[in-house]
Amino acid sequence: MRNRNHMMFALLLPLAACGSEAPAPVAADKGPPAIFPAGNYEVSALAETLKAADQFTPATKHKVGQTEVRTICSPAGDKPAVALFSDTGDTCTATSDYAKNGRINMSYNCQRPGQGLVTLTFDGKYDEQSFEVAVATGTYFSGQGDYVLTQRIKGKRLGDCAAPAKAG
Repeated sequence: MRNRNHMMFALLLPLAACGSEAPAPVAADKGPPAIFPAGNYEVSALAETLKAADQFTPATKHKVGQTEVRTICSPAGDKPAVALFSDTGDTCTATSDYAKNGRINMSYNCQRPGQGLVTLTFDGKYDEQSFEVAVATGTYFSGQGDYVLTQRIKGKRLGDCAAPAKAG
C-alpha cells in the first residue's frame, strides 16, 4: 500500500504544478501621451459644411466633400503646431490652447493676408501616432466673402521632422 501511495503521489505531483504558475504580466495601458507628439504628420482635412456669412460667395478654396492632404511638421513643444489646422499663409495667435493627456481644445485668431480675420476653434483627441479634431472656422474679412466652415481633420504621424539643412 505504501508503494502504491508513493506511486500515486509521483503521478499526481506533475498535475499539482499545473495552474500554479504566476500569470504572465499584462502590459499596462499607457494611455495617451501627456503632451502632443512632435513629428511629421500627413494631414487630411475634409470640408463638411460651408455657408456664406454674408450674401456673397465664400472667399475660400474649400469645397464641401473635398479633402485636402498635406504634410506638416509639428515641432517639439507642449502644443501642436497651428499649421496642422490652419490654412497655409495664415498667421495665428492662440486665444485658448489646451492640448494635454490625449485631448485637444484650442482656439486661434488668425490673419489672412489681404483679407482679414479668421477664427478657428477645434476640439478632438490625439494619441502617440495620430489625431482627429473637428474644426469650426469663421471669417471676418474687410471685404466680401465671409464664411463659416466646418472640417474634420485627421493626422497620421509619419516620423520625426526632417532636420534643418546646415549652412555650409
